[in-house]
Amino acid sequence: MALLNTSYHVLLIEDDPKQSELYAELIREVADCKVDVMSRAIDSSDWIGRSNYHLVVIDHNPAGGGVSGFILLEQIKRISPVTSVILIAERASIEQAVAAIRLGAEDYLKKPFNLETFQLAVKRGLDRKAVFGENAGASSFLNLLNSCQMISASLEQKKIFGIIQSYFSRELKCACSAVYTMDQEKLVRMDVRAKNDVNELSGQDKAMLEVLDIALHASNPLPGLAKQNETYRFIERGQMSPPLFVFRFQCSDPLDYYLVCLSPESPASVEAFDSRLRMLKAQIEVTGKNIAQYMGVHKLVYVDDATGLYNTRYLNYILEREISQARTSKKPFAVLFIDCDHFKLINDNHGHLVGTKILNELGAQIRKLVRETDIGFRYGGDEFVAVLSPCDLNTAKVVAERIRSSIEQELFLSNEGLNLHITVSIGVALFPDHAGSKQAIIDAADHAMYSAKRATRNAVTIAETPELPAPSSEVTNPPGAEAVPPKKKEASGA
Repeated sequence: MALLNTSYHVLLIEDDPKQSELYAELIREVADCKVDVMSRAIDSSDWIGRSNYHLVVIDHNPAGGGVSGFILLEQIKRISPVTSVILIAERASIEQAVAAIRLGAEDYLKKPFNLETFQLAVKRGLDRKAVFGENAGASSFLNLLNSCQMISASLEQKKIFGIIQSYFSRELKCACSAVYTMDQEKLVRMDVRAKNDVNELSGQDKAMLEVLDIALHASNPLPGLAKQNETYRFIERGQMSPPLFVFRFQCSDPLDYYLVCLSPESPASVEAFDSRLRMLKAQIEVTGKNIAQYMGVHKLVYVDDATGLYNTRYLNYILEREISQARTSKKPFAVLFIDCDHFKLINDNHGHLVGTKILNELGAQIRKLVRETDIGFRYGGDEFVAVLSPCDLNTAKVVAERIRSSIEQELFLSNEGLNLHITVSIGVALFPDHAGSKQAIIDAADHAMYSAKRATRNAVTIAETPELPAPSSEVTNPPGAEAVPPKKKEASGA
């Protein structure tokens, strides 16, 4: 079964030394190649960026800690579409296998598997790299195909922006690229980095983006593209600016977005390049419509009608996601439990309709007062939750105090001439300092909130640190799983 090519380079990600030896031996039976072994996926992404691997084999546990095999698969395909990837998992569902193939995996094998099946997957992967790596036209097509696969599998506009950026960085071998839009004739550069990307931009990357911003302002091509309904344009070097490439597209909203590349290479065939861009734009538009439909359903399922905040069903999912990310990144997140003081008096004195309107304004206030990366939820009745991520205890206290003091000073329903005052009591809990599981972090913040009520109300209280870490035996469920159930409120005029 051995292949003739002797210059293959394979990366194996496996934390079990015995398994690593077995996989490496099976791979070398297929081809004479160099096999690098990494024990942790989180360490391997840097290697992938520096090495031209023909094949990457990832043995991962979908329910375990560390970087997900799917995240690593996406990273690899964005860096090097011609690199083949095989995923191996002990517990694998059909849905996971389909997701892996859609993201561009060569194969998705469930343990235990037939050794010959593994070797056939290895051979296919190495053959693919050999064919596409040596043919520039085929490589460009694979770059497009893989990017379209990743776009079609995405449900986040920001992720699609990142995929488009990676596509053109490879296609045009540009020095730097970014996505922009126009906000009332003001140029805005979009942040396309994933929320769990904890790496800061390097000084060189920041400098290149500044050069790109200056060059774009100097040539100002974006209004012209929109006015003339052009999809893309190459802009020649000017006296004060380097050459640029601009690609105009729309995604899940009616805004025009512009991918701009700095100092791009000219395509070998303009006709073939034009054809690839038409296919790419069509895929972006189709996926954008799917995202818009998904977000409509998402809003019906996960958004509270009265306040416009997310509901407890979505809170359940977000807490699971944040706990997983916190364990990987070793960065904490905070939960604020917010409860209105004496809200029953509002309903008794002014009626439930007024009470509902105040909750609506309060929800808007919470959305405005938390940070851009934070999420607000209506927990039930006049109780709210905010998840602050990433966040240390000092920052959580600052945000909580800002919410408390701002609400204390706010005049509610002033447009109706009522000018009502309310106050809130807030409990603050930090993961993993105050709790180690989803329900425990909610309970810790909830108990802290009730401590604030018992003391003075209109106050912020920090959760008590437990003597022993709270055990967690939870398994992450996708959105739609049973939500964290709201606790019954203590009987009082709270």
